[in-house]
Amino acid sequence: MNLAGIDVNLVVALDALLQERSVTEAARRIGLSQPAMSHALARLRETLGDPLLVRVGRAMTLTPRAEALVPRARAVVEELEALLAPLPSFDPKTSRRTFKLGATDYVQFVLLPALEELLSREAPSLTLHILPIGVPPASESLCDGEIDLAVGRFEHETMPLDVRRVPLFQDTFVGVAREGHPKARGKLDLATYAELSHVLVSPRGKPGGIVDGALAKKGLVRRVALTVPHFLVVPHIVATSNHVTTMLAHVAATFTTLLPLATFEPPPELDLAPVTMTMVWHERTHEDPGARWLRDALVRVAQPLAQALAQARGSRSDKKAKSPKAPLAPEHAS
Repeated sequence: MNLAGIDVNLVVALDALLQERSVTEAARRIGLSQPAMSHALARLRETLGDPLLVRVGRAMTLTPRAEALVPRARAVVEELEALLAPLPSFDPKTSRRTFKLGATDYVQFVLLPALEELLSREAPSLTLHILPIGVPPASESLCDGEIDLAVGRFEHETMPLDVRRVPLFQDTFVGVAREGHPKARGKLDLATYAELSHVLVSPRGKPGGIVDGALAKKGLVRRVALTVPHFLVVPHIVATSNHVTTMLAHVAATFTTLLPLATFEPPPELDLAPVTMTMVWHERTHEDPGARWLRDALVRVAQPLAQALAQARGSRSDKKAKSPKAPLAPEHAS
């Protein structure tokens, strides 16, 4: 039998006829007219090669073939209803779903505490599974369903057309040194900055980074005294040595309140552009109510970070306006 030639409505009509054992009641059950149901019964008899319902006295009785079809027709209709049912609603207060979020260590550091606080308040039974991104690429993990969404820097990653993206917030670079550092203070020129003893964060252990690329454009190479795979240990090293580091401002702001550290602006000639953190997800989860709620939650916890950068830029603009002797320079990331 060619299933493509079968009208699914006939299956629904068959189930109604088998349940009601009456053309009139079956028509009423599924909202058809009696003539339409009689026509459906005729088509079913022709398709199945069986009368299905026969009159015995004043009532209609199922044939043996029809009796055998009762549970099977009911199961098929229930499966169709489940298949074509609208997406279930998502109630964060009661949901016990598990979501997989791909995030860099930086994103985890600056977003996860606020996100977890929001989840404990609004979605106490929801489970969040954090996974690293980078290898394999986030786009591949999204397409394979290994993660539900990801947050990180993706400006250099080519995303498939079925991966959506929304910028969440930006961060800027600042220099960090121990309090009382003999050289990392005030406004540094490029040569002095390059001569400082730097700590480089390289997740994959490779030399070079954003700062090195910016210095190379100026024909300079900085002294990198130490390379580490993640940033969490760096502030502790810098606080007890003459090493300096250049890191994102949201991270630096946390550690300067915990350790004897001070921040300084890298030379404006470096022109270190702001770093954009972007949220990406696959098209297959775009309409999922739970995934939509989680994306909205991430947008909400990222808003204070975006506002902090805007305020910092406004503060720097005010200082420049009040200091006519300050050199005019293009806006830079630090």
